[in-house]
Formats: sequence, C-alpha cells, structure tokens
Amino acid sequence: MTTKTKKLLTHAGIVVLMFAVACIYFAPILQGKALPQGDLQKYEGMAKAQKDYHNATGEYANWCPSMFSGMPGYQITRSPQHSLFTPINDVLTLKFMGMQNDIGVLFLYLLGFYIALLALGCSSWLALLGALAFGLGSYNIIIIEAGHITKAWALAMMAPILGSMVMIFRSWNREKQCFDHCRLIGGSLLFAFALGCQIALNHIQITYYTALTGLVIGIVYGIYAIKDKWFKRFLCCVGLLAAGCVLALACNTRHLLVNEEYARYTMRGGSEIASDEAAGEGGLSIDYAFSWSYGVGETYTLLVPGAMGGGSIEPVRKKSASYQNFHQEEMPLYWGNQPFTSGPVYFGAIIVWLFLLGMIVVKGPERWWLLVATLIAILLSWGKNLPGLNGFLFDNLPMYNKFRTPSMALVIANVTMVIGAVLGLKEMLTPAKDESARKKRLTALYASTGIMGGIVLIGMILSGGFSYSGIADEQMAGAYGAQWSNIQSVFIRDRKALFMHDSWRSLIFILLATAALWLSVKGKLKKSGWVIAVIAVLVVFDLWGVDRRYLNEGKYVRNARQLELVPDQWDYEIDQIATQYGDADYRVLNLAVNTFNDSKPSAFHDQIGGYSAAKLRRYQDLIDYYISRKIEPHVLNMLNARYIVLNNGQVQRNPEALGNCWFVDGITYATTAQEEITLLGDTDPATTAIVNSQEFGTLEMGARDSNAVIALQHDMPRNPDKKIYHSKSTADQLAIFSEIYYAPDWKAYIDGKPAEYLRADYVLRAMVIPAGEHEIVFQNEAPTLHKLDTITLIASIVALGVLALALWFLFKKKES
Repeated sequence: MTTKTKKLLTHAGIVVLMFAVACIYFAPILQGKALPQGDLQKYEGMAKAQKDYHNATGEYANWCPSMFSGMPGYQITRSPQHSLFTPINDVLTLKFMGMQNDIGVLFLYLLGFYIALLALGCSSWLALLGALAFGLGSYNIIIIEAGHITKAWALAMMAPILGSMVMIFRSWNREKQCFDHCRLIGGSLLFAFALGCQIALNHIQITYYTALTGLVIGIVYGIYAIKDKWFKRFLCCVGLLAAGCVLALACNTRHLLVNEEYARYTMRGGSEIASDEAAGEGGLSIDYAFSWSYGVGETYTLLVPGAMGGGSIEPVRKKSASYQNFHQEEMPLYWGNQPFTSGPVYFGAIIVWLFLLGMIVVKGPERWWLLVATLIAILLSWGKNLPGLNGFLFDNLPMYNKFRTPSMALVIANVTMVIGAVLGLKEMLTPAKDESARKKRLTALYASTGIMGGIVLIGMILSGGFSYSGIADEQMAGAYGAQWSNIQSVFIRDRKALFMHDSWRSLIFILLATAALWLSVKGKLKKSGWVIAVIAVLVVFDLWGVDRRYLNEGKYVRNARQLELVPDQWDYEIDQIATQYGDADYRVLNLAVNTFNDSKPSAFHDQIGGYSAAKLRRYQDLIDYYISRKIEPHVLNMLNARYIVLNNGQVQRNPEALGNCWFVDGITYATTAQEEITLLGDTDPATTAIVNSQEFGTLEMGARDSNAVIALQHDMPRNPDKKIYHSKSTADQLAIFSEIYYAPDWKAYIDGKPAEYLRADYVLRAMVIPAGEHEIVFQNEAPTLHKLDTITLIASIVALGVLALALWFLFKKKES
C-alpha cells in the first residue's frame, strides 16, 4: 500500500469516525425521537403562511403576512438561491439525509475543524483531537439545542477560513525564496470555498467575527513580512485572498444585497426617532445591543463550567439542597451578568491549559495572531461591562452597531484557543533536538500547569467571599416576595457546591493531561500517538460530561409529531366567531403569549405581534409608542386587529377594526417622523390620514364622497404577494390600506397601469383613487431579489470555471 493510499484511507476512516461520534451524541434521533429546538419551532410558526402558499401553488411568496402585520418574508423562507454554494452546503450539512439540524451540525463542526488543522500542518490524529475539542465545546452544543442552526453552520466554517489564510501566508518559503504553489493554490481554493459556504449559510454576525479574526491574521503576518523582508510576496497572498473574497461574495450576491437593502429599513438600520431598541441613524441602541454581555468574572467559565451556576435552568442532583427542598430536577442556579442563559461557554479545562502552554512554546506569527484574537474576543464579549472600549468600538467600528449579544464574540476564542492548544501539543510532541530543548519544554509544562492549577486553587480559596447572587435573582425576588430570602439561601448553597465541584473537576483533568504529556517529554512514553489518544479521551470525557447537562436524552420527545404546531383553544374560538360574523383577512392581537417574542400564533392567524430579530423599524416604533406600554385602540383599529386574545385566554371581537381598506375625510401633514408618530396618538385614522409632506408632498383629492366604497377581493388560496381591491366613487378619494408600507418590494397598479402610492399613518399604505370604478392591485415584485438572482447564477458559473481551472493547475503541480 502506497503512502498516498494510506493517507487517504486514514482521512476517510477519521471522517467516518467523526460521523459516528455525531450519531452517538444524537442517538435518540436515530431511534425515532425528536429534539425540540426553540428557534426552529419559532421558524415553523413564522414560515407557515408562506409554506402553505408554496404547497398549494408551487410558488414562493416574498411577503410574510402573518407577523407584525406583514413583513418581507425572504428573511424567513425564500426561493432557493442560484448559487454554487447552495448545493454544496446541502451536502456538507447532510441535508440530503435529513440531518441538517442536529447530527449534520455536529458533523460539520468536526469536519470543518479537522480540515482547518490539516491546513495548519497538523497530523491526522492531532487534527481529530482538535476537531473533537471544538465540536464538543459547550456553546456549540447548546446552540444546537436552542435551534440556532444558521449560526452553528456558519461557525463550523470559521476555522477552515482562518486555517486557509494561514496556509496561504505560510506558502512563502523564506529559505528557498519561492512559493510552495501547492499550498498557495490549495489554501486559496479552501479559502474561497469555505468563505463562500459561510456567507451562503447566512449568519452575518459570525462572518463579521471571522473577518475581524482574519484582519488580525493579516496584520500579524504583514508585520512579520516587513520584518523578514518578504512584503511584496505578502501582497501577492493578500491579492489571492481578495480574489477569493470577490468570488465568494459574487456567488452570494442575491442574499447579501437583499439583506443590505432590507437592513436599512429594520431596527438594525437605526431609527428616525428615539426608541428603546433602535436609536439614531445606522444601528441599534447600545443598551439594546449590549443586553447579553458576558461578565468579566463570568469568563472564568471557559475553565470551570459551573463557576456561575451553569444555566438559568440547571440540572441538579437528588442530593442537592434544591432538590431536597423543592423536589425539582432543574433549578435557576445561574448568577451571572446576563438576563438568562442556556448554559456556560466552556472550552474545556485541558484546552485552556494547552492553549496557555501553546502560547509559551509556539513561536512566530501563529502565537501572536492566536493570542491577540483571543484577547479581542474576550474583551468584546464583556460588552457593557467594559464600556470604555466597547462603547468606542460600537460607535466607530464599521457595522459593529448592527449586531447584538456581545457574548457571541467568544466564538472567536473558541476557534483560536483550540487551534492554539493543538499547535502547543504538536510542538511538545515534536522530538526535542537536544537536552536543553527538552528541559525548556518541561519548564513550559510546569509553568502552564502551575499557572492554571494556581488559578483554580485561588478561585476555590476566594469562593467563600462570593455573593452567588445575580441579575436574575432581582427578578425572582419580586416574584417570590417575603419567601425569597429562604429560597435564595437554598440556591446559594447549590451554586457554591457547583463552583467547588467543577473547580476540582477542572483541576483533576488538567493534572491527568499534564501527567500524560510529562511522560512523553521525559521519554517514558515513546509513541506520541498514545499521548494524543490519552489527551483526546480526557478532552472528550470532560466536554461530553458538561454537554450532557444541557443536551441529554431528557430533552427529546418520543417523535416529531409531538413537535407539530397545534392550535390553542383561542385559535378555535377565533375561527368560530369569524365564521359567525363572516370575517376574512383580519389580524389578531394575542396578549396571552409573549406578544412580540412568540411566532406560534402566526401559524394560525395573521398577527399584530410575532417574533423576528429584524422587524421593520417603523413598526418597532409603533410597538414602543402605542402597543407595548399602553394599548391605543385606534392604532389597533387601523391595523385591522379584529380579534384580541386577553391575558386569561378569552377572545374578544373588536367591532371597531377598520378592515382591509377605507376612505378618509381629510389629511393632517407632518414634516418629521417624530411628528408623524406623535400625531398618531391624537388622530382618528378612520377619518384622518397622517402624511409626511417632506417625503410625499401635499395631495389633491376631491370632496368626500360618503357613498364611495372600496373593498378587498378575497381569494383562495390567499397570495401573500398580491392584494386586489375594487373601488367606486364620484370624486378622487384618499384610500388607506391596512397593509404595511414597504416600497422596495411592492408596486401598485390601477386598472393594470402603474400607479403611485405613499405611506400614511406612519406605517400603512395609502393611495389617491380617481373617480369611477377601478381595480387596484398591489403586487410584491421584489425587483432586487429577482434581478440579483440572475447575477448570482452567472457569478456561480464563472466561479465554477475558475475553481475547476485552479484544481487542474494544482493537480498538474502535484504531478510534477
């Protein structure tokens, strides 16, 4: 058997092994059980109206009518993008096997990191160790359980992108003064491939963090290039990376530019008025964006998982104080700085220890880009807990104010610390040149173990002075009243016990791994493969144990049918009453759920509320001013809220709802957005429209025709992208439509001819209808979406040719 064949078989065997690990972790899935994943269940509610239309007609709707009185639907579900990377991602995520949301995610974590470490020059077995360490990191498993699947997919591509960048920069051989073309071209192909896949997976915040880390790599290698006098070659590498970026971006033109267009109108594009969640121009408000900031002391969970009590719903043992007092298996033990959390970000005690060791023994640019990127990630994750730095970055770093949840920045450290750990282990296992080198390694080993062990011991010594009380306790205190003091004392006992238990746990894992590596450095364990195997087993045992606290068999249900969306009692009542009154095409305000953070009701009726991280900013303003704090009835009327579900689940019909469309008597003009929304509170939308004269000028209309009529044509199946109205009047009239104004996508026609329309009452559509009988049609044409689809297809064909040519050249080079 040739060496080449043996390597291929080894890689194939490891890939099969990684798939087996993913299957074992998610074994209940293979047994027919199903995993409730919160965000995926929310997605089903969001997307149901569009899916129903697609199932009935075979067409894809651009508009989602069932949430927030209507919003662009291609942010929820859309027609497939004609991109080179769409079918590739379907294969990588195991979508063709129906495993894309669970087994496929973990497999992609492992595969992506394995490829990245191979690109960095690690052996197959070291790369496997690193892949397991990354894939089983607690955050990566927790987001699968939460259903943050696009985030998980994009995160899996992060390491291959960064590894390929390093591979490209390493392709310059300073001794021979020439490029290793196989590494140069191979790295460029991997970079373009991985970046294109990540962008197509559509989690821009993860791509943003990837770009920040890539910038750190570029700066560090640029400094070394100047120092070692190969800067011109460095620029050649940068040029190839730029070409890879162009290729990856071009093949994702459609969703990138559609997202960019839509973002300008959402909360992430800022607001024209002051509001809680979006303020000023260009981004979110800093308070809203920094809501989920990792505490400075909370960073200790990277080393000790239970340092902050674990999750907001933490499993407890039957011997625990909580179970003994309350007889419940899960308790709110988290006492960190975030409002709540599903679990800690834990990289593994052995990985943190090996990373420190790596920063001692690894030389050259790798040490510095890994260290700098890790520190940046930790500082960014602190968010509002480091206001000076993060406030400055929020105001000045391009696009940074578009994103929320600073704690997510720890995904950078997750990648860099595992890479640093593996490179450190690789350096320690490389045969020492002489006795002096061996002694230096022993010194580094003692130093890293001493530092890490010392940190854990000091933590245990100081633990007696901790408060073990967090932000969530303040909320619970209000709920439990006078009983809270006794309840909290029970929680504190378990929080302290968990801190001590996990501290000893981390210390033991560090000492066991140290012993294995010490035997190798001392020459008592000759084969490095045994050391890798021992440390890999310890790493998996460590991480698997923590992961199972948050994603275990207790999280599954017997079968997928139990996860199907089922109407609530109020949904049946609404249907019954609507049938009785002949109501059609109405909306519901549901106060019995978390109105603006729950999409399930949208599966059965069009809602005033819903769930979306990217609501239209004007609609968010409307919520802030007139719905969330104090409900203004006339605002609900103009949104056609025909039914209201009260807090107790009772259904009330709103006879004052204005319906799908109506004519008004007059117009009140405003000149600013603030004036528009302020006037809305004192204006009856049934008789008077509020129009911004600065945007739409003044309107000419005839005398009010009291006999004028306008009505919506009710079609089945309902087409979310088309609204047809019929009007009859003796004079020009201003019609208001209870549909959300979104000019980039919606076009209007009167009797088949293009017509102008405008925005009224802050969020609704309006149009001057000429006298006579007319058919008015609003059509969602989404011109940007369809125009860019063609560009994306052409770019993908060109990119496929470029990749094929590069592969041909690479194989030719390898043959020679």
